Amino acid sequence: MLVFAGSRPDKLDRFVTVGRQRGAITVHDRRREWFTLIPAHGARLSIIERDLGLASDPNLRDVGGYRTNSGQWVRMGVVYRSAALTLSRADLTTVDGLGIATDYDLRTPAEQRTSPDVVPDGATRLPLNVLGTDSFSAPPLAGPAAAQRFVKQIERQFVTAASAKAAYHTLFTDLATSSGTSLYHCSAGKDRTGWATAVLLTLLGVPERTVMHDYLLSNRYYFETPAVQAQLAAMPPAQATIYRHLLDVEPAYLAAGFAQVRASYGSMYNYAVRGLHLRPATITVLKRKMLVGGLRIR
Repeated sequence: MLVFAGSRPDKLDRFVTVGRQRGAITVHDRRREWFTLIPAHGARLSIIERDLGLASDPNLRDVGGYRTNSGQWVRMGVVYRSAALTLSRADLTTVDGLGIATDYDLRTPAEQRTSPDVVPDGATRLPLNVLGTDSFSAPPLAGPAAAQRFVKQIERQFVTAASAKAAYHTLFTDLATSSGTSLYHCSAGKDRTGWATAVLLTLLGVPERTVMHDYLLSNRYYFETPAVQAQLAAMPPAQATIYRHLLDVEPAYLAAGFAQVRASYGSMYNYAVRGLHLRPATITVLKRKMLVGGLRIR
């Protein structure tokens, strides 16, 4: 296995390392560059570090880089997920370099007014209100268990609510048919965005355990950040004990969404076709666009 680095996936500037056996290859390079893996047999694979390391939006990360059940890989540099785009000037410069064509805003109108997107250069913002209301807030919650039940209920509503189905229909249809790089986000980049990513990766054939791993990364890139931890520290301890379950992601939350899909539709594919009204051809186009290597999609 040979590894080359470059500023683009199609530009090989320099040789980086070589691996002579099955296993990991360590590249000692701190720059955010594309790495192209060239195996002795099979197709080459271009990869890049998943997160961008942004101070103003630490949960902005690439959706790609995961292996599917068919042996293919989800292409990187095509679709990004994020929290609200409250970008600093320095971070906006980084995001501008991604070539984002469409910014899909999954938030309510009130969230959009309170915290308007800093739209990347050349991108068009498309609002898709998943919750279907002008504003949204959590009801009074008696304890941690009530907070967890509330979030699981929201996850199930992502599957059943008409507003969610309409928003995700547009999102996945556009992701399949658009020619440019895309980014979708909500406020924290973990719930509405987390469900969108779970559906997308599952439709692409990524194993459920990997989808769960990606979902839980929002704890690292959002919940564990100094800003969120300071927010919790400023609350009375009893309130923080409850509220933390609204700010983190937990396996049971995503599992509730998956369970609702199975109960209502039997499978994620059926949910996409019968619930989101995606055309089977659209799912095929999405796979052609976002998968690389391994078996070819006909």
